[in-house]
Amino acid sequence: MSDIHSWLMENTEKNSYLFIKRLSANDTGATGGHQVGIYIPFKVVDKLFPSINHIREKNPDVFINAHFSSHQCSNSTPRAIYYNSKFFGGTRNEKRITRWGGSPLQDPENTGTIAILAFDLIEGSDASQVDVWVCKNSAEEDIVESILGEIIPGNYLHGNANTILGGYAPVKDLPNVKYKIPDLWKEKFPSGKDIIIYAADYYNKGNADPDMQLLDRRRVEYEIFLLVEEINVLDKIRKGFETVNEFIEMANSVSNRRKSRAGKSLEIHLEKLFTEHGLRHFATQAVTEGNKKPDFLFPSAVAYQNNNFPDENLRMLAVKTTCKDRWRQILNEADRIGNIHLFTLQEGVSVAQFREMQQEQVKLVVPAALHEKYPKAIRDELMTLGEFISELSELYKDI
Repeated sequence: MSDIHSWLMENTEKNSYLFIKRLSANDTGATGGHQVGIYIPFKVVDKLFPSINHIREKNPDVFINAHFSSHQCSNSTPRAIYYNSKFFGGTRNEKRITRWGGSPLQDPENTGTIAILAFDLIEGSDASQVDVWVCKNSAEEDIVESILGEIIPGNYLHGNANTILGGYAPVKDLPNVKYKIPDLWKEKFPSGKDIIIYAADYYNKGNADPDMQLLDRRRVEYEIFLLVEEINVLDKIRKGFETVNEFIEMANSVSNRRKSRAGKSLEIHLEKLFTEHGLRHFATQAVTEGNKKPDFLFPSAVAYQNNNFPDENLRMLAVKTTCKDRWRQILNEADRIGNIHLFTLQEGVSVAQFREMQQEQVKLVVPAALHEKYPKAIRDELMTLGEFISELSELYKDI
């Protein structure tokens, strides 16, 4: 059993309160902000540190003892603080855990990494201890996501360990938007493609920018997925289970469905946006050397296999929700293509990692709204989805 497996089991037995997310560049300090620290939502702070949830004084805080099980480093005493200057003539109204010192949580090279904070919590009292695991490699992340499903950048999981690690992680608050779920879906879970097609009725119709469209569509599709899951799973839970095996089977089904959805959703959205915005010359999962299958090949599989087609006019787009460490997997997917494009939703990379990507001729394509989450030194070198579509549409306009 791996170290992280053992650590997760220990926290399940203690029923620690877990907070799980991928570290953004703001979290690790990679963007150079002055108030770096782990951003945590109001409701999680309210649960963990009820004593600071007030505006009787400016910036109430409390200290907590922190241990890092994943790394050899000193313990620290981070500070949970409510920046409430909005109520004292300022503008801030957020809660963070700061002062992590030289810990792995404040290492810019860990931007994009999964971090798990396990709090010892007595209901109604402030947490006094936190044990932290920052995944050291993609193998550890794979273990976490095999249990929880994909940890999406910008989202987070929180709750008691025996609930989250049992397969019923509350991945997101259910939306206030009232979606009309088809009756058939209440009996049988739809495919991811069916949900994406159905979700089109709820997209923001007044937006024609592909970068904004992608983020809006992902949000709507994900909210509908969660509502359908809630309908299906809650009904089965209410009916109860006759055996423990039935419960485990249900938990595994929920976890596997989440993982399956995450794997293809982003590619389907991109495919539809390419077509809608006039980029129609591409192939998905086309076979290249050694039976490899890049996510998108431009302009076609036929062109790639034709040695008379100019190499400089071939393009490849790899699609990865997160790119830390995993970006190296795409380097040899298409031997004829020197300049590789990689689309990601990751909220920042370190400058050092970005330069390493550049050396390997990897160009990052990131939705425009996420550019501000990257270090200033590299923002101008990122490509938006709209720019990518425009460049390739122009390149292939005469085909």
